[in-house]
Amino acid sequence: MSKNKFTHETDNNETEISQPETQADIGQNDDLVAGEKEIVDDELSPPEDLNLKLQLEKENSIALTKMLQQLQADFSNYRKRNASIASDARQNGIFDAVKALLPALDAIEAAEKHITDADTLKGFEMIKRAFIDNLRSLGIEPIATVGCQYDPNLHNVVVAEEIEGVPSGQIVEEFKSGFSSPNGVVRVAMVKIAK
Repeated sequence: MSKNKFTHETDNNETEISQPETQADIGQNDDLVAGEKEIVDDELSPPEDLNLKLQLEKENSIALTKMLQQLQADFSNYRKRNASIASDARQNGIFDAVKALLPALDAIEAAEKHITDADTLKGFEMIKRAFIDNLRSLGIEPIATVGCQYDPNLHNVVVAEEIEGVPSGQIVEEFKSGFSSPNGVVRVAMVKIAK
């Protein structure tokens, strides 16, 4: 038994009763509390450590900001690239559709040359005008020919002959109409030029 504890026996049950602590025991407990306080004080960082932590957090923040800016730039480039791809795909689709429909316009123009009835001719001209207006709504314009100077990017020379009073290279007749858009030539015009 320790000197600070008493035992008391009752009905074969032993009970320990603690004796009040002595002044020395209380002093030891104060030392423990003070020791605990010192440990807590050691866990608090001095100002130099806080400044180092702050500097590390600033550097981390700068790195994350740069990473975010790079991601935003990459996403912006991705959007622009996809918009360009979509625009090109749309334009290619329009070109393909117009190329498929141009033979119908060629047939209308060929029929116009053989029609003698004024009312029928007027009907064909209205169909042709509506056709060309629809092409214009898609950004497709007829290429100018008769009276214009020959341009190898826009015209394909089928016949070249000397014609008095007409400057060399001037288009004098159109055999097949050509069409272009701001993005390129859909079909070159087939023409006759003066030499």
